[in-house]
Amino acid sequence: MFDEDIKIADFSDKTLKMADKPKPAQGAHEEYDIENAKGNTVKAKEFGAKLALLLVDNLDRFSAGEEESENTEIAVQRGILMTFAAIVCIENEIKSSVVSQIAENSFNEELQQNAPQLYSAVGASGALSFYYLAYRRGGEVDRRIGQTFAMLCSHDGDSVYQELGEAIYCWFLSYAVDQLKESGIV
Repeated sequence: MFDEDIKIADFSDKTLKMADKPKPAQGAHEEYDIENAKGNTVKAKEFGAKLALLLVDNLDRFSAGEEESENTEIAVQRGILMTFAAIVCIENEIKSSVVSQIAENSFNEELQQNAPQLYSAVGASGALSFYYLAYRRGGEVDRRIGQTFAMLCSHDGDSVYQELGEAIYCWFLSYAVDQLKESGIV
C-alpha cells in the first residue's frame, strides 16, 4: 500500500453527527418492536415451548429394535437428533432473527425443564456439531444426517441405523415445520 492510497478523515469541522454513527443494537431493538407489535414474540415463545414438549412426547416413537434397558445411549441420540431437527426448523423457517432467537430460547428452557438429562446430553455430547457438519455439506442432507446418526450410535455404516436417523430427522423436521405454520409466525 502506498501513502497516496491512505486517506485520513478530517473531523475538524465536526460534520459527523451522532445519528450518522451506526448503533449495533438499534436494528435488533427495532426488529423486536416490530415483531412484538405483530404478536410474533409471544407466538415464538409459545411455539418453542410447544416444540420441546412435542419432542419429549415423541422420544420413544422410533427405535431400531434395541431394548431401551440395554442401550439408553441410542435413545439419547434419537433425542439429540430431534433437537437438531427442531433447531434447523427454527433457524431456517423463521425469517426474523429476533423471533428465531426467542423461539430457540423457549425451546431450550422447556427442554431443560421437561427432559433435563436430554438437555444435558445435548450440551455435553458434541453431537450437534457433527449434525451441523453433515447439514452444511449440502447435497443429500437427509442421507448425511442418517449416516451421522448411525456413527453417533456406534453403528457406523449400518444401513438400518442410517435409515432410522434419516427417518427421525425428516419426520421431526416436517412435524416442526407444520407446527410452525400453525403457530401463525411464518
